[in-house]
Amino acid sequence: MAEDMSFTDFGSKKKVRKIKRKRSRGSSTNPSKLLDEVIKAKKLADKSISSLPVDQFSFPFIEFSVHQPEPFKHNNWNGLEISLSNTGNGEAKNITISFDRFETKGQTIVDNLKSGEESKLNIEALISSRDKEITRMDVYYHSIEGDTFSAIRRDWFPNSYEDQVIFPKEIPPGEESNAEKYSRKEVFSGDLHIVCGSCGTRAPSNFRICGKCGSRLQKRADRRSDWGSNLNETTAKRDDREAFIKKLRKLGELKDKGMLSDAEFEAAKESLLK
Repeated sequence: MAEDMSFTDFGSKKKVRKIKRKRSRGSSTNPSKLLDEVIKAKKLADKSISSLPVDQFSFPFIEFSVHQPEPFKHNNWNGLEISLSNTGNGEAKNITISFDRFETKGQTIVDNLKSGEESKLNIEALISSRDKEITRMDVYYHSIEGDTFSAIRRDWFPNSYEDQVIFPKEIPPGEESNAEKYSRKEVFSGDLHIVCGSCGTRAPSNFRICGKCGSRLQKRADRRSDWGSNLNETTAKRDDREAFIKKLRKLGELKDKGMLSDAEFEAAKESLLK
């Protein structure tokens, strides 16, 4: 226990008197300091949680079919029914349907479709050519986080189909031997984003500093690894969400091409979205 010292002058001699300091029975906790400790503990907990592996991602997955009730006639408005269903585990936003050779009347945009929801669109399509040519159908949609997904289907028009599902897959009927001709070209390659290990912010793969917390994401390529700032610990890690999106898009592409049966596709998608 700490003690105070008191000196009294008695001529040539000094006497020392020890004074015991009384303990304070009341609490002297500083509310401001306590709040700082709580905030610090919360940040530590958030960091620990964010570093754990993600058990489940949330993504939409739009499946659709197009029904043609009568033979398609040129220079006439032909009725088509489009059925949409979201079989993913996340909400789909701004679902847009377009055709490269059709003029259309009716609703071709759905604002949102929650997981498990379905929607039917009745539209009319007009084509002026008499020649039977391949027509392309595109379906675009987004996740709540802004990820973009697309599906491509092709079929022949005008045609004599009656009470039949059209645009069944990406490769049009009779073109199976030319499947390579309809292969999708990857616009982007490599990892597009990295994730800051300190705050969880996504950043382009060429960023070296996190714009949110200032952590050093990766070392400079033009600097020796044992010099200057390159000695600092880096926090960048792979964007697992983006890797998951690529797998989901590839699965959709295989379905559009007709390379997966319905059963195989459902099994693969269910396994991916677990």
